[in-house]
Amino acid sequence: MTDASRAAAPTSSPERYLILDILRGFALLGVLIANLDELGGEGMTATTEQLAALSSAGIDESVKWALELFVYDKANTLFAVLFGIGFWIQMDRLTARGVAFGSIYLRRITILTTFGLIHLLGWFSWDILHLYGLLAFVLYVSRDLPDRILFWLGGALLIFGKRVLIWAGAELGWTQVGLDIAYSEAAILARHDAALSGDFFAFVGQMNLHIWFDWILGGTFVAWFAYGLGRFYIGAWIARKGWLQNAGAHLAQVKSLTILLLLNGLCLQAVAQLLASKPTIAALEAPPLWLEIMHDAATPLIAAGYVCALIWMLHSALLSWLARLFAPVGQMALTNYLIQSPFILLVLTKAGPGLGLAGQAGSTAYLLLSLGFFALQVVVSHVWLRAFAYGPAEWLWRALTYQTFPKLRRER
Repeated sequence: MTDASRAAAPTSSPERYLILDILRGFALLGVLIANLDELGGEGMTATTEQLAALSSAGIDESVKWALELFVYDKANTLFAVLFGIGFWIQMDRLTARGVAFGSIYLRRITILTTFGLIHLLGWFSWDILHLYGLLAFVLYVSRDLPDRILFWLGGALLIFGKRVLIWAGAELGWTQVGLDIAYSEAAILARHDAALSGDFFAFVGQMNLHIWFDWILGGTFVAWFAYGLGRFYIGAWIARKGWLQNAGAHLAQVKSLTILLLLNGLCLQAVAQLLASKPTIAALEAPPLWLEIMHDAATPLIAAGYVCALIWMLHSALLSWLARLFAPVGQMALTNYLIQSPFILLVLTKAGPGLGLAGQAGSTAYLLLSLGFFALQVVVSHVWLRAFAYGPAEWLWRALTYQTFPKLRRER
C-alpha cells in the first residue's frame, strides 16, 4: 500500500475511540425501544381504543410515562450528536493525513444517504439515515464556522428549532392538511389492518403514504432537519473541543456533571410531563408550545448526563465491564441499526413469521421485546468482532467509500 492510499484508508481499530463506540451502542438501545414503542403506539398502528382495551393498559401507561422521561428524544439526540462528532473527527483525520478529504467525505455521506433512502422507502418508514446523510452535507459546507457560532446556533436549533417550525406551520395552515390525513382514524386503521394482513408490501405502501402526508406535506421533515442540524452542530463543537476524546483526564468534573445534568434534566422533564397531564391541558389537541420547549430543553441535559455517566462507568473498577458491553454494538452501529428494523416489522406485522402485535400489545410488551432483542445484538456483536474487523454494513460502506476492499477478517 502506498503512502497516499494508506492515508485515505478506513479507520483502523487502534484509531477508534472506545467511548464513542460505547455511547453509540447505548444510544442504539434507546433508539430500538423508542422506535418499536412509537410505531406500535397510539396514532401509528393502533388506536386509543385498542390500547385502552388491553389487559396491560394500566401498567402500559406507567411504562409509557417512564419511557417519555428516560428514553424518548434522549436516544435520538445522543445518536445525532455522535454522528456529528464522528463526521467531524473523520474530517480532522483525513486533513491531518494530508489527503483531499472532500471527495472521500462527500462520497461517504452520499452512500449513507442512499442507504437511508432505500431503507426509508423499501421497508422502514422510521429511517433516520437519509436525514443524517443530508445533515452531513450541511456540516461539510459549514465546517469553517467559528466555535461560538456552532455552539449558539446548534443550541438554538436543538431547543427551539423543531417545535417552533411545527408551531409556525400549524399557525400558518401550511401543514395541517397533511397531518390531519396522516393521523386520521381511517389512516391509523389502514396501517393497522395492513400490518395484520400478512401482506408486507401492503404495509410498506401504507407507511409510505404516511411518509408523504406527515414527513413531506406535514412539514415534519423540515422540523426534524432543524432538530438534527442543531445536534450535529453541537456534536461538531464537542469534537473540536476534544472533550470526549480526552474525557478520562477530567473524571472529577465528569462525576459532578453526571449528578448535576441528570438531576436538573429529569426534574425539568418530569415537571413538563406532569403539567401536560393536567386535565386543563390534556383536553387540548397537543401540549402548549412552552411545555414542548421545556421537554426540548430537558432532553439534551439528560442525554449529556447519560454521556457523563457512561464515561464515569468506563473508568470505574467495578462498572467498566458494564460500559464495555455496549462497545461492539456501537462499533457495528450501522449494521445493528439496520437489523433492528426487520425485528420491529416482525413484531408489529404478520408478514412471514411476524407476531402481528400492532394494536394487540402495549408499551410493556414492546419494552421487554426490545430489551431481549438488544441483548441478542450484544452477544452477536461480541462474537462477530472476535473474528471480523467490521460489521457487514460497515465493511460495505467503507468499500464503497474508499473504492477498495478492506480486510474483513480480523488479523491475529
